[in-house]
Amino acid sequence: MEEQHISYQHSAPYYKLNTFSDKTKRVWIVFHGYGQLAKFFIRKFEHLNSEENYFIVPQGLHKYYLEGFYGRVGASWMTKEDRLNDIANQYAYIDAVLANEQIDFEQVELIYFGFSQGVATMTRYAANAKIPFNQMIIWAGTFPPELSFSDFSFLSGSEKVKYITGKQDPFLEEGMEEKQRFRVMEAMDIDPEVIWFEGKHELNSEILLTI
Repeated sequence: MEEQHISYQHSAPYYKLNTFSDKTKRVWIVFHGYGQLAKFFIRKFEHLNSEENYFIVPQGLHKYYLEGFYGRVGASWMTKEDRLNDIANQYAYIDAVLANEQIDFEQVELIYFGFSQGVATMTRYAANAKIPFNQMIIWAGTFPPELSFSDFSFLSGSEKVKYITGKQDPFLEEGMEEKQRFRVMEAMDIDPEVIWFEGKHELNSEILLTI
């Protein structure tokens, strides 16, 4: 058997919240979790200041039925199958999203926000794109093991990184927050702020207001 790869033109959606204007102070690039859709996930940020915050929410390129063969649909960023090709497609897709937005990131604060599975996609993209950012939010997800300090050599060291998780998150393992903190320090040379909240594998609206 011989496997071959081809390139072809592909159309995919992304979602925006609020209007980008002279009053915009922060641009968020938000990566949803496994089984979520960007058009619903984006609603989690509606309570934040609409004049100062502009949200760009790409969506995982793989869609599937959450239960059985019909009903609710979710999206995934990737699986272990053809992993490297999926990652390359993610880069091309998000590059196209940002090219379409035409934002000068030197004029606004850039916040990377990743939840659950979206954390890995977010951090890989940040390392590949090398766009200077102000904050990176790692929410209930894990930092990819392959990323190293050389991938983040473009950072100034003034960036803020926050690791946020619910105390009752069923995916939380003992000592996980310290392992993730070490991985961030190892790859970015930045000591992340660890933030806990009472909750499970979910976002917390009050914590979001503090970012």
